[in-house]
Amino acid sequence: MSCIRVRPTTVVPSAMLVLSACARGTLAVSPGTIMDGVILAGRVINSGSRSSSGSSTRARMPRSPAPTAAAARVLGTADRYVGVPYVWGGNTPNGFDCSGFTKYVFAKNGVGLPRTSREQAHVGDGVPLDFGQMRPGDLLLFAEPGEAISHVAIYVGSGRIIHASSAMGEVGYLDLDGSRGAWYVQNLVAVRRPL
Repeated sequence: MSCIRVRPTTVVPSAMLVLSACARGTLAVSPGTIMDGVILAGRVINSGSRSSSGSSTRARMPRSPAPTAAAARVLGTADRYVGVPYVWGGNTPNGFDCSGFTKYVFAKNGVGLPRTSREQAHVGDGVPLDFGQMRPGDLLLFAEPGEAISHVAIYVGSGRIIHASSAMGEVGYLDLDGSRGAWYVQNLVAVRRPL
């Protein structure tokens, strides 16, 4: 089997691909073999690679540009609510759910968003599912395979998000290249630029 070598963060163009280990810490991408991992078209591969000693290492997210003035204001507003409890259906500083948080933060900066994450998936301009093209202030939307969009977060940049998380129980930051970020990278389905 011949290997197509890809960097740890690569947009995969074909419909279904399988990943298998390739020598010297790269990923082999080969269509049509027995599946030990499936990537959908346009999805971003951001997986760890193997070092020469065989230990797992994490890929680094690409460095993002500095936020625009509008994005910096949105991120500053979002940061003020770190630690606010997660409350399903919440949309105030007493408690937020994911889309209530994004709606509230953007509204404080003069940008109206719809109430739900599914509706927020249609605002602004679409951005490719490529971390190299994402910008601070973008909305990242997530869904389990075959399911409707169920989560939204604000991209801080360089592989980091801020969101109201039921898993964390509060508003907080998450590094997508960290151990807790794997679900988010695998289930990222849309990126929108409302600013």
